[in-house]
Amino acid sequence: MSSAEWDVVVIGAGAAGLTAYRDLTLAGLRVLCLEARDRVGGRLLTVHDPLAPIPVELGAEFVHGRPRETWEIVRQAGLTIYDCAERAVRIRDGKPDARLPAWELVGQVMQDMERRASSGPDISFETFIRDAKHAEEPKRLATSYVEGFNAARKEIVSIQSLAEDSRAADAIEGDQSYRILNGYDALALHILRSGSTHTGRVELNAVVHGIDWNSDGADVHFRSALAGTEDRVRTRYVLVTVPLGVLQAGSMRFTPEIPETIQAACRLKFGHVIRVIVCFREPFWEAQEDFANAGFLLSDEKHFPTWWTTLPVHAPILVGWSAASRAEEMMGEPRESVLQFAIADLARVMGYAPPRLWSFLEAVHYHPWHEDPFALGAYSYVPAGALPARRALAQSVKNSLFFAGEATELNGHSATVHGAIATGKRAAAEIINARNGE
Repeated sequence: MSSAEWDVVVIGAGAAGLTAYRDLTLAGLRVLCLEARDRVGGRLLTVHDPLAPIPVELGAEFVHGRPRETWEIVRQAGLTIYDCAERAVRIRDGKPDARLPAWELVGQVMQDMERRASSGPDISFETFIRDAKHAEEPKRLATSYVEGFNAARKEIVSIQSLAEDSRAADAIEGDQSYRILNGYDALALHILRSGSTHTGRVELNAVVHGIDWNSDGADVHFRSALAGTEDRVRTRYVLVTVPLGVLQAGSMRFTPEIPETIQAACRLKFGHVIRVIVCFREPFWEAQEDFANAGFLLSDEKHFPTWWTTLPVHAPILVGWSAASRAEEMMGEPRESVLQFAIADLARVMGYAPPRLWSFLEAVHYHPWHEDPFALGAYSYVPAGALPARRALAQSVKNSLFFAGEATELNGHSATVHGAIATGKRAAAEIINARNGE
């Protein structure tokens, strides 16, 4: 493969792919990054609506804690980052209940779960919560939290993986969340611009569908989504950073096949989230004492039990969040029906009649990630007993095929942007080491 056009082809320009592209080009390697979409960022998707007072995030929104991977970029790029309001209001039977310290109750259950995870075989969260010695209300809150935060079905998700994630979050002060005022896409663009344009190129609308590889290199086959033409490039190394859902779908052919890697991918789960961002003429909820200083609204509504505000930034925007089993029940519904569900649930949470909320409404933003062919879901989680699958998925194949992306993160930071960035750095280092060893 001495005549290879490129040293590395990176498939995917999300956080992991862009990070690897940056590190590899700065190391002097010739790198081509192929991205199927017409933009970079992957599951970072920021809308800069001129009618909205702040950027609207349709993908990742929060910086969880103070991970070095993210904060270094924030400082280098001169981005503005601010603390989120964490106060949660519990709404029960359509009424706020200030007597319930929601996060504290969830924390108590999760601490017990961590103890159980360290002292016995791995089990699902549902199995744990069924036998846990807590009142029903903390159990309901904790279950809603696990399914909502992790996009994970309670009867599937591993408590050992949840405990590992919790310990990793504690190490980076993960109980505090932040937002990037410039928009999360500013992070992706800075990573891209930090790479070397002398040795690298990013090609958009390039849909990879086949990789013919051996221990000496690979031919990568792709088509242009704009021109409809087929192309092929020759490279020494391939780095695959596509979301887990795409790997599981089998839309990318490997010749010869890589059964161990694909089996590892299929042992993991790819969770689903439906997020609706509703923009109103004014933040009418701030006139209600119970909601005026709330960061999160937690309820038992059928479709969208969780809502959050933009505080401490005061903006007339609310985000509705539905995950796991609740989101899966809405998959396939038209956009109009999803919005109807959201407004009906929000009306009950706020104590308003739905027609009155509709009269306040100015705009709605929604991206169906489960229908997006280049995502097919939100982010990964681990079924009970499947924790080793992440390591198997992250393993390179004969020093020719390498893998990165949040599903391959091994230190408890999967399903996060900083976790994806860390895997891009890890995979780039592996490729550089492999090249130096030849």
